[in-house]
Amino acid sequence: LKPAASRPPPSSAALPRRALGARSALGGAMADKGLRREGGLRAIESDAQMESSFRRLLAAIEAEREEIRGSWQQLQEDRDGTAGALELMRQETEEWCMAEKTKIDAEWKRLDRLSEKMADIWPKSFEIVKINCSGDVYEIPRGTLCSIEGSYLSELFSVENSKAIKPDTDGFYYLDINKHCFALVVEYLLNRRLRVDAPLPVVPKGQQQNMELLAEAWNLRPFLRENRMNPVNGTSLHINGNVLTATHPGWQVISALYPLPLANPYYFEVTILKNPAAGTSGGLAIGVMGHIPQGPEVHTIRLQSSVMYNSNNGVLSDVVSQADIDNVQKGVVFTAGSKFGVRHDPMTKSLQFIFNGRSIGTAAFKEDCLDRMRELFPVFALYVPEQSIQVEFRVQKDFAALQDGTAGG
Repeated sequence: LKPAASRPPPSSAALPRRALGARSALGGAMADKGLRREGGLRAIESDAQMESSFRRLLAAIEAEREEIRGSWQQLQEDRDGTAGALELMRQETEEWCMAEKTKIDAEWKRLDRLSEKMADIWPKSFEIVKINCSGDVYEIPRGTLCSIEGSYLSELFSVENSKAIKPDTDGFYYLDINKHCFALVVEYLLNRRLRVDAPLPVVPKGQQQNMELLAEAWNLRPFLRENRMNPVNGTSLHINGNVLTATHPGWQVISALYPLPLANPYYFEVTILKNPAAGTSGGLAIGVMGHIPQGPEVHTIRLQSSVMYNSNNGVLSDVVSQADIDNVQKGVVFTAGSKFGVRHDPMTKSLQFIFNGRSIGTAAFKEDCLDRMRELFPVFALYVPEQSIQVEFRVQKDFAALQDGTAGG
């Protein structure tokens, strides 16, 4: 016998029929099992692919959702920004409209005032006034003569006053004044009928002083000169309008550009803004001078033809008597916030000094000095750096009350 391991398998011809059937059945079963295993693997592979695709779909949906969420957030931010910008535009538009409305209301008021003035100048019915001014004859509407408010001319020819003043037998009112100056006034009044802001006529050089006297006496404001600081002064003072400030030590003297009018009493006032030397002797002086200071005069208060009140020291002058100098109160200190004024009375040819609304004395010019004081320029002297004063020309005060030493208006 040969070993079993080396024994060849029996051929199918040698096997019984039952064995052949069993072998065939076993082969068929193995074939079916192989088919089922192949189908199961294919199903498993399909499930994996579907799960992978589903996960990719979920990731794509989540990404889309994030994108939509970001777009929505951006839209919210844009909406908030647009709403803020619109609100700002709305506020700016309302403010602009209110400002424009204010301008329009102001313009309407100006037009109303202009209409009132035009109605005065061009009334619906007007009365002609006949005037004989030193031989020159005029026929002028009463409203035109009264068009400068507050003037003596307006008061003289007002309807109320017309009953008190009667014309002559020829129907003329006679004016005994400078006819050349009155002709300039009439020219200006007639021009105002065509243009309310009509320029002043040119005053001949020979009539300028007469015109100034008439304008002061009759309060013809368009013809009155507005005084200011002399721009050519030779000092180191800093000038800002009518505010003076000392920048260097030593006396710096400056005058006004124009002299005081001589037709009526005139008052100017100085407000002390700052005075570092208030506790010392002197250092700040205010007064008048018969001419504009020149050369060495701008560095001293011992001035020829002048009357100066020096802080704490009193009056310094060579044109008033010693008795009058002594009658003016000394020891008045120009501290910050105080006011010092000078009033010139052309009738009495004197100066009245007023401190904080109270008269501190009066000094008259000596008779032999009047020729030197035909013109009076307001003068201001500062000594200490950082001193500062503000000058106000043509101030109205109740001087009748000041005579009693009480405060003026």
